[in-house]
Amino acid sequence: MLRLILAFVDIMLHRRGPDDLPSSKFLVWSLLVVSVGVELGVLFGNGQGMRAAAVSVLVAGLDVWFVWALLRTFNRQRRFAQTMSALLGTETILNLVGAPLVPLLNASASASAEPQITLPLLLTALLGIWSIDIAAFVFARALERPYVLCVAIMLGYVLLIVSLQTTLLAPVSG
Repeated sequence: MLRLILAFVDIMLHRRGPDDLPSSKFLVWSLLVVSVGVELGVLFGNGQGMRAAAVSVLVAGLDVWFVWALLRTFNRQRRFAQTMSALLGTETILNLVGAPLVPLLNASASASAEPQITLPLLLTALLGIWSIDIAAFVFARALERPYVLCVAIMLGYVLLIVSLQTTLLAPVSG
């Protein structure tokens, strides 16, 4: 288990690629369960409701579909298990690292009526940028395409997902 975690850390630091991970469906499903569990734990631990949890599960499903569709587009479907494992493992580690920032973000957001740049907000933004960098690196290795192209693909996908989350989690007027 420790070797697998260290492999994910090496991927996060661009020392290894997804091709260094085992191609195992069991690993993908296990990491998906752990990833969704960590995400839900962070949400429920910070007072988010079932609506946010449902959106989180929907986004996890869209992530799986996106990875498969992107690999299929470039005719690299055989790399799905390794690519998905790399993305799920690294994202889970980033969620665990960022989890302590969520209560600080909530506290700073409720303390001030106008938005301010705070240390937790800056650190969360850096984790988001690092997440895009890691995913672009993983895709560049899996697709055998330039890193810059994969950054553009990831930026487009992240903007789509943020737009979807903003729409689905908007306050309900009634």
